[in-house]
Amino acid sequence: MDFNEKYRMQNLTQALPLELALQVIGTVLGYIFITLVTPSSRMWILQSHLWSIIGFQAVKMIFVILTSGRDSNHLIYETAPKDPNWIFVGPEFHALHHVYPDRYMGSFVKLFDWVWGTAYSFRGKRFVITGGNRSFGQAMVTELECEGVQNIRNLKFGEDWDHENFAKAASALSSCDILILAHTSRGEDAMKSNCDSAVRLVELFKQHREKNISNPTLPEVWYVGSEAEMLPPFGNAELQRYSDSKRRFLPHARSYYDDTEILYRHIMPSAVSSADWTAKCSMWWIRRGVRVQFNLWKPAGNLIPSFAARSTPIVADACVAYQRLISKGQ
Repeated sequence: MDFNEKYRMQNLTQALPLELALQVIGTVLGYIFITLVTPSSRMWILQSHLWSIIGFQAVKMIFVILTSGRDSNHLIYETAPKDPNWIFVGPEFHALHHVYPDRYMGSFVKLFDWVWGTAYSFRGKRFVITGGNRSFGQAMVTELECEGVQNIRNLKFGEDWDHENFAKAASALSSCDILILAHTSRGEDAMKSNCDSAVRLVELFKQHREKNISNPTLPEVWYVGSEAEMLPPFGNAELQRYSDSKRRFLPHARSYYDDTEILYRHIMPSAVSSADWTAKCSMWWIRRGVRVQFNLWKPAGNLIPSFAARSTPIVADACVAYQRLISKGQ
């Protein structure tokens, strides 16, 4: 992503003045709204404040024009980096708007994108999924097919990969933008499947993935977790084995969250909700930029208030601390 001098004059004479006009109109409409809903005796915003704000906007726009559009939100990137901001818009978030002009609309805060679900775009991305033949994997594939993705490849266990051989998987991961780890096991191989193989696939993805010139965004990893990460095993041996394997992955999840080379998402589906509803719920949150989801139940009325957290480090650290507490008691 770089500046194109071909459109420099068009940007300076058309786009930037139009942007200033819209800012002024929005400011004036906001002032009018406040004057209508606020009693005159309590009016705290004066016309002098309005003119000061408009003056600041004009000076700022003149500075942007003099610098040929090179402001704090327009930087040169080979690949749009990970966005470190939660609510405010920075150059990392705005860079994605130039990749997907109908998404990432916010210019100061991300409220609009949260409300309208424009904080993410699936369009043109290449997916690889493990566990795509399971109920949740199938539901996710169905949802993704409605989002204009380029392709979805299902890596089948025993055919494309197993716990010891990943050669075919590495080949598929080289031409992939997003890896979804939806496979799981409750058997004797739970640790190898839910933790060790998942880690191996992520590392292969990072090593072999080739840059997608048409989509200059970070590669992503979506890991499908389980309520077993948070709940006790209740004395069930199989559930204990399953919980241990899922919790063992959490420190890796924590490191992937901070990894500058990938964008990590953690999805925790509910065992008591249908796969279709959970997949729809997950996609709803992803469109709003959420990276950690707890789809705990299906509420009355088909609402979507399952819990989503943007502060993944806090959640992951809490899970790791809980895992250590459990292991000490065994």
